[in-house]
Amino acid sequence: MSKKLERVISLFLTLIIIIIVVNGLSLTYEDKADSPIKEYIIENHEETGAVNLVEAVLLDFRAYDTFGEVIILYIAIAGVIILGKEMRKDKTEDEQDQEEPIEDSKKPKEEKT
Repeated sequence: MSKKLERVISLFLTLIIIIIVVNGLSLTYEDKADSPIKEYIIENHEETGAVNLVEAVLLDFRAYDTFGEVIILYIAIAGVIILGKEMRKDKTEDEQDQEEPIEDSKKPKEEKT
């Protein structure tokens, strides 16, 4: 790579880093005293009695949804385990069939007298 290309790339990366830092700092120091989320937190604390907003959402508002997702996850895991056992069982049966010699074809036919 040429020196000019390296300078352009390093300048571009430096500019991107500066933009990211400035945007991050502007989000941090923004006045949030009158934001609607403050009212939402207060209302939900009074309604649910939960100390933590995340806890209020997960345990009070989405409890049934989360419970349903957990049940679906367990059913999926059980299905994978059952299918894995069946496939393993079929595989061992196939291997046993291949290992067992066929006795009838190797024996000479006996004549009936």
